[in-house]
Amino acid sequence: MSSARDKAQAFTKQLVGQMVGDELLVQEGKEQEREAAGEPSKAHHEERNRRPQPRRAANRKDAASRKDKD
Repeated sequence: MSSARDKAQAFTKQLVGQMVGDELLVQEGKEQEREAAGEPSKAHHEERNRRPQPRRAANRKDAASRKDKD
């Protein structure tokens, strides 16, 4: 039940932000709505994108073949 309440609060925050022209409040409401729905937050995705991604074996092979051609 708290999830429905959290979603309602998030939606209300977005509406108030739109009425007063506060884009930050709208963004906070959207983020809160995502969290209430159980989706990963934007901060989660930003953190994941900051981590170094492992190189795939295919990429290493391509890089090695390019070096051999030089």
